[in-house]
Amino acid sequence: MIKKLSLFAWGENSLLSHRLCTTFISLLFFLSFSIANAETILCPENKNIDQLIDQATSLNNSKKSKEALKLFQKANDLAKAIGCEKGELSATKNIMLIYSEAYDYKKALEISNRARDLAVSQKDYKILSTLCNKRAILYENLGLYDESLKEYEAALKYAKLIAETDQRYYQTSLVYYNMAPYYQGRSDKKVLYYLEKSKEEVLKVNDKSKDIPLDKKVDMLVSVNMNLGIHFRDSNNKGRNVKLSEFYFMEALKQLDLIKEKVDPNTKIDLYQALQELYQMKKDYRKAIEYGENMLALEKSNSMPYNRRVGYMVLAKSYLGIGDHSTSQKYLDLFSKLNDSINSMEKQAVEAPVKKMISETKINGEKKIQRIAVISFIILILITGGMLIYRRRSHKIIHKKYEDLIAKIHHENEVNTIEPISEKNNKSNGTKPSVTITDETIKALLLKLEKFESSKKYLRKDLSLTWMANNLATNPKYLSEVIKTYKNHNFTSYINELRINYIIKKLYENPIYREYKITYLAEECGYVTPKVFVNAFKQQTGFTPSYFVEQLKVAV
Repeated sequence: MIKKLSLFAWGENSLLSHRLCTTFISLLFFLSFSIANAETILCPENKNIDQLIDQATSLNNSKKSKEALKLFQKANDLAKAIGCEKGELSATKNIMLIYSEAYDYKKALEISNRARDLAVSQKDYKILSTLCNKRAILYENLGLYDESLKEYEAALKYAKLIAETDQRYYQTSLVYYNMAPYYQGRSDKKVLYYLEKSKEEVLKVNDKSKDIPLDKKVDMLVSVNMNLGIHFRDSNNKGRNVKLSEFYFMEALKQLDLIKEKVDPNTKIDLYQALQELYQMKKDYRKAIEYGENMLALEKSNSMPYNRRVGYMVLAKSYLGIGDHSTSQKYLDLFSKLNDSINSMEKQAVEAPVKKMISETKINGEKKIQRIAVISFIILILITGGMLIYRRRSHKIIHKKYEDLIAKIHHENEVNTIEPISEKNNKSNGTKPSVTITDETIKALLLKLEKFESSKKYLRKDLSLTWMANNLATNPKYLSEVIKTYKNHNFTSYINELRINYIIKKLYENPIYREYKITYLAEECGYVTPKVFVNAFKQQTGFTPSYFVEQLKVAV
């Protein structure tokens, strides 16, 4: 099963970075090595080595990585002792895999050096290609992008040296496929180039190949077409083309029909989710619901929580789109619960290696530890006292800002003159414009801005100065200058105030909004991430949206 490029699909999502996805691809191929090992005897001189590797593989597949690591290490030591390089290579690759899964990327890279040396000694170009591919991902996870690119290039070089024709085509396709997400956010052209190259290579694989089963070839084709569909659907892609996106998704569906009984359920789940997001974007809510429900039905027996999380959110929006508020709320609640659970697990996974590093650098000696503990305790008391004083003062200031905002809302309601923030002052702030604009053009633009604010187009997630200028039939320079001179804002702060005023009004007037998670509120008013939303809210009001919601609930 070839996983889809998650950054393309989960935008919060995605979010959830595309490194997770490409790592998963590589991990699958490392696991396939272990399975292959069971079919042949690696070390005829000592069959216990093969048995240990098989047992360790089974334990690791059962999420018992600590027990697996001990057995792999034992197998590795035995293989070294008798000079069995194949057994040592198999054990070393799997040890590298376990450290990678534990987020210890430096240790995984260190171990990969030995695995690479063994593979070079055996001239196993397939393993060398996969190792370099894995090393590229590890380097990228560490932020070492130049080294990562070098490893991808090495992976491609070794893939082209594989003797078996169909395996060479398939491995080359896989490397190209993994290089696509590397360029995500760097070059849309290269993303498209590598996906097309991946498709070109896998199509060369013979349908009756003995080395590459047909279902494996088709699975790769489905994945490539699916990611081409996601690429052309991506709102950040300058070459966005929704029709072309749908075409590639339909191609992927057709290919699935070629291997009906052998379809990998995970691939099918990924494709259904991608189609769900496409049709929700196109506002074809019933199709979005159909694919979403089918995806969740498959996911029940193939636990894929990240897909389930996206599915819940898109279904909540789709059911809302057809007016089914109760079902929408059901999926919104499921999304919130699962999202909290995933965030908690991710936090624990990140904290584990940090705790390990702390324990490794812990200072020995009871007296020194006691001295540090006493000093730390005194410092803690001083900091705690200072923080309490600061929090009390800070709370008074924040609460005063909250009261001022509520008073302002009450006043506006009484006089019935609630207006968007931009309408408060349509007069020049006295600043001399840096661009010469006629009075007639300024008046026309100010009128268009009023209509823009009334239409609530500022809630679009893909809003930019260029898009807005095109929408208002003007140019970015004129628009930026009018906003600066007559709205007393730059473009970003102008949009932020409109969005924050919108969500403040929703929270104040509609109690149901106070029950929603920050993630949903951020999306509701046009923000891609909750962090940006919270920062914008705090910058405008002086307090967080959570504080505002809490105070509104208390006031009820």
